[in-house]
Amino acid sequence: MSWPKRNRTRRLLATIGWCSSVILMTAGVVWASSEGGHSMWPDFWQRVLNFAILAGVLIFVFKKLNVKAFFTKRTESIANTLNELEVKKKEAEKTYEEYKQKLSQLDKETDRILQEYVEQGEREKTRIIANAEKAAAEIRQQTDIAIEQEIKIAKEGLQQEIAELSVTAAEALLKEKIGEEDQQKLVDDFMTKVVEAK
Repeated sequence: MSWPKRNRTRRLLATIGWCSSVILMTAGVVWASSEGGHSMWPDFWQRVLNFAILAGVLIFVFKKLNVKAFFTKRTESIANTLNELEVKKKEAEKTYEEYKQKLSQLDKETDRILQEYVEQGEREKTRIIANAEKAAAEIRQQTDIAIEQEIKIAKEGLQQEIAELSVTAAEALLKEKIGEEDQQKLVDDFMTKVVEAK
């Protein structure tokens, strides 16, 4: 504590002490005169002494306990707590603003994600349709090939059957029209041609 502050404190305490003494003496005189004239001064001074001892003891205890330092520390602690709370309040407000902004962007983000899923669904649908069309074209092509094969096999079977029927019909017709001599002549001609071909 600086010198001028200490000096001012001493003067203030001295003034308070003198004022208290004057008030107590005046109170003692008034009190004594109201009792019918006998002196109450010894009782008054005993009370003043008790008060002084009590005040001295309290001042000693307060100095010993360093009450001023306690209240100073307590004030500093409260000020620090208030500062910390102010900082936390600002951080909380900042966090609140961030979350408020994130919440406002949440709708946009939700719409973006939904749009992305719709687009993926459309791409998947297009891919599935393309694959189905390709598979259908391959099935049609295989079916066409199978039908052509069946038709070819059926034609060959019909041709063979027609050929067999024609041979059978020609044979029957020849048997009717050609006699034994004609048959012998045909066999001879055939044999001659076979020998010539060799």
